[in-house]
Amino acid sequence: MDGLQDAATDLLVAMARPSRHDDTLDYACGVGVGALALAPSVRFVEAVDDLPDSVDEGRRLAAELGLKTIAFHAADLRALPFADGAFSLVVCQDALHRLPDPVAALTEMARVTSPGGRVVIVDAVVDEVTDAAFNELVALREPGRRLLSADRLTALVADVGLHVTERRDERRTVDLDYWLQAAAVPTPGAEQARRRVREMPPAVQERLDLAIADDLVSFSYDVLALRLER
Repeated sequence: MDGLQDAATDLLVAMARPSRHDDTLDYACGVGVGALALAPSVRFVEAVDDLPDSVDEGRRLAAELGLKTIAFHAADLRALPFADGAFSLVVCQDALHRLPDPVAALTEMARVTSPGGRVVIVDAVVDEVTDAAFNELVALREPGRRLLSADRLTALVADVGLHVTERRDERRTVDLDYWLQAAAVPTPGAEQARRRVREMPPAVQERLDLAIADDLVSFSYDVLALRLER
């Protein structure tokens, strides 16, 4: 599991503070890195995504790790196959920005959270300086994706009836080539992204802590973690 877990997952687990009494949902789970990290500490984890290939990979990883308290499902994320208030803990890691309707996603997460239960969201965010330029880069990496600002995300969670009980703001530093390779960006798109980074306005480069040394490029971006309750 150590090979799968990263700083974002560590942050998710720290914010969730899981217990053996928790029935848990990993919403838009991808391959289930968050679910796999939480499974040993909770009663059960339901991991759901609308990407069948990711769900299949999550099942394979869970079997490889010998985890019995986890189940993966391919499902419509706007209409989950679970009753109202089914989970005491709902988590969503690095996924909200890839969903076409974040309001619908948050509404569904709130619906299946039990009264007094908690929702933990960890995702990259932008600000007024980085919004346009960094979201252009994000779209080159993952077409159709768009990061929210921290203010917008906190406003949306309030709109669906969730209130913030804990907030952490962190920075994540990545190597540009690794960041592109992790999303399997085709060569033409990757080359375009490398050009766009170097063409970013000075204010954006400064805000992203852009560092260029010959062909090596790294940058930093903001990550917002919210612990919410109904």
